[in-house]
Amino acid sequence: MIFTTSWDDGYKLDIRLADLLNCYECKGTFYVCPQQQHAKVMMTTNEIAKLHAQHEIGAHTMHHSKLTEVSIKDAKTEIIESKAWVEKVTGAPCMMFCYPYGFYNDEVKQLVYNAGFKGARTTERQKMAISDPFAIPTTLQITPFPKRKTWSKWWHLLDNNGPKRARKKELMTLGVKEVDMKDWLSLAKALFDIAKTKQQDTPVQFHLWGHSHEIERYDMWEDLEAFLAYVQKSHVRCVVNSDVL
Repeated sequence: MIFTTSWDDGYKLDIRLADLLNCYECKGTFYVCPQQQHAKVMMTTNEIAKLHAQHEIGAHTMHHSKLTEVSIKDAKTEIIESKAWVEKVTGAPCMMFCYPYGFYNDEVKQLVYNAGFKGARTTERQKMAISDPFAIPTTLQITPFPKRKTWSKWWHLLDNNGPKRARKKELMTLGVKEVDMKDWLSLAKALFDIAKTKQQDTPVQFHLWGHSHEIERYDMWEDLEAFLAYVQKSHVRCVVNSDVL
């Protein structure tokens, strides 16, 4: 089985995240955007270049644009210029792209392909295989579970267990037991164990992703470290996103 991780936007906290990955011999692809996000401190270009020495740097547009909501011309510019920017910062080819907000369609996928990328990551969840290199799914996001994010507009104020309610049926179909939905770490371990035993024609991948500023905001560093330690004990192959293709 392959284990890969990816982290969006390029926050300064990605440096701490990369150090944690290194401690457990894991790899990450960091999808960076030059525009500041959520009023957070971002990595400098020098820090991005240094990070590239141990992990992979991918493109994430120039302005974190919703590519399905801008003109094709503007989408093309965002994609091409972000690739060039990453290559200038790292001094190496930029192979991977990530769709901001997970928004894409066939036209956007074609633009990413035409720009010379090897593949592109989406925000599709609870998947363990890749059928389209330009619509790479993920397995799990590190984010509050089973309770909602305290600030999120996606869940009603009284719908405290919205994340679990919305995903329970799909998780149970995958084989996750109710007892393993009590918290994020239990869910992560359960999905990882299911992936290890999964039999399919294409290579099995477990793809963890998230945002370092959310790990900080929701105090999930210990959960992440515990999960990475769990992964390390399994002796799976840890690679960057481009190596799963």
